[in-house]
Amino acid sequence: MTELPAGTVTFLFTDIEGSTRLWQEYPVAMQPALARHDAIVRDAIEAHGGHVVKTTGDGAHAAFATASDAIDAAIAAQLALSAEGWELPEQLRVRMG
Repeated sequence: MTELPAGTVTFLFTDIEGSTRLWQEYPVAMQPALARHDAIVRDAIEAHGGHVVKTTGDGAHAAFATASDAIDAAIAAQLALSAEGWELPEQLRVRMG
């Protein structure tokens, strides 16, 4: 296990917008979409020095040593998510803060 940041820590939280509706309307397509979402978000977090604290259904909670690392991870994740060719009738939208 890697050492979590200490001192002043910045958290990043994410979740898929309208995930309940998407699961109800497209249950088959959402399984691979969620797996791909998870990989994209995790990769962005780890590439920017972050640590995934917890994942929950359709979201992630991550910790970073600096706010700029968290912001860079969120930007990278959003760019990768928007570039992904989702097998859904609509773009997967993810809130981050």
